[in-house]
Amino acid sequence: MKKIYTFILALIITTTTFAQVDAYSEDVKQCIKSNGTYDYYENVVDQMFSMLQEQYASQEVPASLWTELKGLKTESLEELSQMVVSAYRGHFTHQDVKNMNALYATKAGQNMFKKAENLTEGDKVALTEFYRSDTGQKITGSQDSMNASMSQISEMWSSGFYRTIVDKLSEKGFNL
Repeated sequence: MKKIYTFILALIITTTTFAQVDAYSEDVKQCIKSNGTYDYYENVVDQMFSMLQEQYASQEVPASLWTELKGLKTESLEELSQMVVSAYRGHFTHQDVKNMNALYATKAGQNMFKKAENLTEGDKVALTEFYRSDTGQKITGSQDSMNASMSQISEMWSSGFYRTIVDKLSEKGFNL
C-alpha cells in the first residue's frame, strides 16, 4: 500500500512539474511573440530563403520544392522558441515571464517597441515603474548575459536551419 501511495505521489509531482514546464514554455513563447523576437526571426527565415533562391537561381529549383522547404519554417521557429525558452529559464522565473507578458499586454508595453516619440507620459511612468520592479531589475541586470545567449542561439539556429535547407536541396540534386 505504501508503494502505491509513493507511486501516486511521484506521478502527481511529475505531472505537476511537466505542466509547469509546459506553461513556462508557452508563456515564454507568448513573450517572444509580444516583444517582436518571433517576428524578427520569421523575417530572418524569409531573408534566408530569398538569399538561397538567388544562390540557386541557375539551378532552376522548382517552385514546388521551394514551397515544400518553406514549410519547414514553422517547425524551425518552434525549435528556436525552445532554445529561447532555455535562455529565459536561466535568467527568469515563471512569475517574471508572466510579469513581462502582463507589461506587453498594456498600451505602454506595446508602445515601447515603437518609436520613442510614441510613448505618452503615462507610458513612460508605467515603464519606469516596471523597470524598478524585481522583474525589471532582472531584465536590466541580465541584459548582457541574455544578449550573449541570444547571439549564440541565433547563430546555432540559423546555421542549422540553413544547413538543413541546403542538405534537402542537395538530396534533390541541387548543389552550389
